[in-house]
Amino acid sequence: MSQFAKYPVPHLLGRVSYPKGTNLRPDGDTIHLFDPVLLINGQAIPPQNGRFTVWVTGSPKPKIINVKGKPGSYHVPIRLEGIDAPEEHYRATPFTLTISGQKTDFPFNSAVTHEERSQPMWSPATSYAVSTLEKAGWALALLDREVTDKYGRALGYVHASNATGAQKTFVSLELVKRGLAYPFLFESAGAFIPIFLAAAAKAKQNNLGVWQHDQYKPLTFKQSYPAPKHFTDAELPSQFRGKLNLPVIFRRIVDAHQLKGLSLKLAFQKYDAIDYPSGNLVTGDKYFQIPVERLIWAPHMFT
Repeated sequence: MSQFAKYPVPHLLGRVSYPKGTNLRPDGDTIHLFDPVLLINGQAIPPQNGRFTVWVTGSPKPKIINVKGKPGSYHVPIRLEGIDAPEEHYRATPFTLTISGQKTDFPFNSAVTHEERSQPMWSPATSYAVSTLEKAGWALALLDREVTDKYGRALGYVHASNATGAQKTFVSLELVKRGLAYPFLFESAGAFIPIFLAAAAKAKQNNLGVWQHDQYKPLTFKQSYPAPKHFTDAELPSQFRGKLNLPVIFRRIVDAHQLKGLSLKLAFQKYDAIDYPSGNLVTGDKYFQIPVERLIWAPHMFT
């Protein structure tokens, strides 16, 4: 009988394998766990009725992680917390905001194409994350207290692992250390905040990876690129010579281009930007006033 690692807070453990021809699309900050189990205090709890029930500190109700697939072939997508890797594929999704008490819809703009777009330098992050986790065979995710995002992905800080849930290479942090991803942190990151920001500061100082291409102020939609059809596709040489925004800013640029009535300023205000550790806050359209190695984010409350 396996002796699982004892963690007092919820972790997800699962196999990582992307055989040739898979329809799944991992990237630099999203991977998939197969045959997942929830680890708590040395117990490995399988999904029940196609889902995990997760209790977290400060929440009066449990959080739910819905697994995908069928019994015997379950998998869970994991969004690597603490980081934002250059986008391999992104397109806008319509949404509604309540602004000054008035609901406003932002549907697709029929005058533009809604194809997926990508950034420069998406392939090194994807290659490192996938190859490292496939080599280990397993991934272990310390769940963020938010547990899931709006896309149904579990949110976690990911280590390479083995069948018993040991912590090996801290993949989330290594991506930042190697300059393959930017830090992308919210208050819920807690003690991880200074660790990830310090790693970003050092990678920036050494001009590693994304920092060779970084342009901090917003680019334009025309400076994005067609998305690859598969994560194993070769990145276009022209992209490696291109400029690179923070991925969160890139996504807002695509949103403003593809959604009707959404201004770029309003799109940037999806999040507020916070200077860590001073706590000074500016709206997201002014994010560039804060150096990236001091930058964390908070959801903006439209009233």
